[in-house]
Amino acid sequence: MSARREWFVAILIALSVTALLQAPYVLGYVLARPGTEYTGLLINVEDGSYLSAIRQGIHGAWLYYLPFTTEEHAPAFIEVFYLALGHAARVLNLSATMMWHAARVVAALILFVVLYGFIARFLDSPASRRIAYFLAILSAGYDLWRFSFDAANAWEAIPIELRVPEAHIFYSALTYPHFALGIALVLMTFALLLRMMNDAQTQFVIASEAKQSPSRLGIGSRKTLAMSQIILAIGAGIGNLLIGMVYPFLIYLMIAVVGVYYLFSIWRRRAMLWRTALLLFVAFAIPAPLFLYYQFVLTTNPVFQIWNAQATTFSPHPLHFVLAFLPLLILAAFAWRPFARMEEARRRAFAFLWLWIGAVALLLYAPITQQRRFVEGVQAPLAILAALGLCDAVLPWLARTRVFVALSQRPNYSAAGLQRLIVVCLIALAGLSSFYVWLSGVALLGFVQPYPLFRPTLELQAMDWLCAHTSPSDAVLSAYWTGSFIPARAGNRVFVGQRYETIRFEDKRAAAEKFFSAATDDAWRVALLREYSIAYVFWGKAERELGAFDPDRATFLERAFANDQARVYRVPR
Repeated sequence: MSARREWFVAILIALSVTALLQAPYVLGYVLARPGTEYTGLLINVEDGSYLSAIRQGIHGAWLYYLPFTTEEHAPAFIEVFYLALGHAARVLNLSATMMWHAARVVAALILFVVLYGFIARFLDSPASRRIAYFLAILSAGYDLWRFSFDAANAWEAIPIELRVPEAHIFYSALTYPHFALGIALVLMTFALLLRMMNDAQTQFVIASEAKQSPSRLGIGSRKTLAMSQIILAIGAGIGNLLIGMVYPFLIYLMIAVVGVYYLFSIWRRRAMLWRTALLLFVAFAIPAPLFLYYQFVLTTNPVFQIWNAQATTFSPHPLHFVLAFLPLLILAAFAWRPFARMEEARRRAFAFLWLWIGAVALLLYAPITQQRRFVEGVQAPLAILAALGLCDAVLPWLARTRVFVALSQRPNYSAAGLQRLIVVCLIALAGLSSFYVWLSGVALLGFVQPYPLFRPTLELQAMDWLCAHTSPSDAVLSAYWTGSFIPARAGNRVFVGQRYETIRFEDKRAAAEKFFSAATDDAWRVALLREYSIAYVFWGKAERELGAFDPDRATFLERAFANDQARVYRVPR
């Protein structure tokens, strides 16, 4: 197969999978029941925070303000990716929701194309590349149950295959544009860093040999190699900078994997690699000011400091990750034998993949609060090693077994055909959980259509009234489910609405529930409104479900807007 045809097939697969991923969203819009409107979200109502950031960008902001809390604070240069999407939406005349979907589509396509290019750096055969490609995109595991040692809360009881989109590339591309683009940037930056480090090691070897044979390396060749490595280091530095803007947590992954590989290279050469160290310094010095700024904000801005402390994503028991990657882990285990037979340069490249997986295993249980985030993208090295194990170990072994030989000699059978059948069956088996996730999305958005992913049209009209008649700085008190979407739709600050961005989330969620309970004393309600400078109270479906409190009877509230399903009340100053 020619290189052009190979890439045509890879891009065709990328387009097909990307189109498939849009099916649940399309059904949500097309099949929304009369009187309801689809919000554009899939798995988490709190994803309205991303829509809110895009909305701020549409209105010209380059500094993000937490709209899900009432505490005053200075905005900061974070959530840069979504703010930038907002600026792009303004230029393209798109709403925040449409920009969200456009970003998902584009990010998924970029991820799949970059993924194939990354795979092609390691595997020589087009057939093995396509196997790795399908495994990387489609495979998931079998973490579908809860164990006795798991946490008791309901969220932690949900298996990884359903609650951790970053664990699998298919799920990442289905849900979040920053997940998909973050993985793509990691792959591109790792590719640059790997080539840079390997070129520097090659130069180290040649330079060592040149001491005995000066003609081995000319001045011109040394300059060309040095310039190439500097360009690669700068490119990697730009990649790290973009990672810092799209998905900052992943810089830990970059440092850990590259650091381990650098130490491995020193061990292999039995010498300090000073040139490599200098190039790595360049690659990580370029994004350093941005991360120093992040650190400054998180240590000097009290609201962002609490937000960061609340944004914890701890890893579950290791057995869950083993089950989540079980198909790839089994096939990758067979890659050790072909790996041991490789020539030096190729073995060095594949060692990078093993070390990446090892570094992730350590980061998932490192003493930091974002543990789970570092699983992002690990499916790529696992899929490459799985394809190597399958093509260079498993299939050749199967071809020598008596059953395989007997079957291949039957009429209308062939060895090549049987191997293709085995590969297709393995990919299908590995992709069962991804298919289940996709089918669940289709069922959820096409048929179940739960509140608050689908909201009453009249409730959204009340939010639109807030957008048209109030200031973004006017704080709104509502139930948690309503507050999760008001900043995205109306732009107002809310009392409670996002478990990470609402300061003291659990306390405020409980306070909101108490406010709408009929048993609560009015004096307590008035004190709460004054303490948090609430300007408006929203009363709709979620608020009615919290209790029988009727705001119309409250002397401390004035009705400002009403329809058959929702009302907005002004709090007199």
